[in-house]
Amino acid sequence: MDFDPDDHDSQPIVATKPRRRLFSPVGTAILVFLALIGWLASGILFNTDKVEAAKPIKTSSELNRAFRVVVREISAQTFPNTIILQARSEADKVVTVAAETGGTISQLPVEKGAFVQKGQIICRIDVGAREANLAQARAQRDARKIEFTAAQKLVKQGHMSKSQMAAAQAGYDAAVASVKAALVELERTKIRAPFDGILDRQPVKIGHYMSPGQPCGMVIDKDPLLIVGYIAENQVNRISVGDGGTAKLSTGELAQGKIRYIAESPNLTTRTFRVELEVANKDLALRDGMTAELTINAGEVVASRVPQSVLTLANDGRLGVRVVDNGRVALRPVQIISDDQNGAVVTGLAASEMVIVRGGEYTRDGREVEFEMEQTANAALPSREAQ
Repeated sequence: MDFDPDDHDSQPIVATKPRRRLFSPVGTAILVFLALIGWLASGILFNTDKVEAAKPIKTSSELNRAFRVVVREISAQTFPNTIILQARSEADKVVTVAAETGGTISQLPVEKGAFVQKGQIICRIDVGAREANLAQARAQRDARKIEFTAAQKLVKQGHMSKSQMAAAQAGYDAAVASVKAALVELERTKIRAPFDGILDRQPVKIGHYMSPGQPCGMVIDKDPLLIVGYIAENQVNRISVGDGGTAKLSTGELAQGKIRYIAESPNLTTRTFRVELEVANKDLALRDGMTAELTINAGEVVASRVPQSVLTLANDGRLGVRVVDNGRVALRPVQIISDDQNGAVVTGLAASEMVIVRGGEYTRDGREVEFEMEQTANAALPSREAQ
């Protein structure tokens, strides 16, 4: 059959290939993302270069420029060497008087709180059979005395040996001792005050049975009165026996005296030493057991008064003050003598020091600094009206 080109139905079908894309959608997105990252990076670097180029280059003189501080020239002066301790009043002698024998209380001659003299009876125990025992001991003593006297005569006459006389003497001596023991036992029924003082406590009543060792009363002697405080181990060498002191009791009363005792060994728990101030109390007006503030006057000391704000701690924990010495910062270890609203009085500084009052907390030991006097620095500050 002949082929007719005009006949479309009779034309052979030719297969065509689809057009191939240069980039897939995913690849296109990746290329766009990378291009964006590159553009941003180039902008950051360009701006950074401009910023770095805009920064001024510090000269060596600017880098080594010293830090500026404000100082105050402080000179040492003479101050009272006072130490203030928290204390309490304490009677010089406090004794609990106890019974030395047993028996029933028959009399209480002294009222509780009354003043008693040494040897005065404060409790009386019923004597019971003690007087009868004394009478028996005396009768035996008299009989043994007669026997001993007769033995002495017989020995002289040669009718008795010396050994027999020695036995008679021993019997007599034993009888004498029995009398003394009976007298002591009878005397123990009278409980007496050991010294002049006040009968502060009396825990028994008439009719109570007293056993040996049971307390009958407490006698206290408040003249002199002691003001007892405890001083720290770093201050104990500043005081000595004989130093004067003043005690202000919680009642407002003032008492003056002298240190009579400083403990040689400290309290193992608090590491403090007991100090006793002895004050006169003739009228017994000052009471025992009162809270007090004890001020000890230990002479005079050369020290410096500094603002409390300049006190700082060194690396080893010691208290110190920063000063300027030859253009450099130095930390002087100090010890506080006293402090109040006007500042702290410290020892450890030289006769004249340039104490850093501002800027010291930003420096370190040995650093070179520039300084200006406090008066000049204050004058440079604007006034409140100008502000």
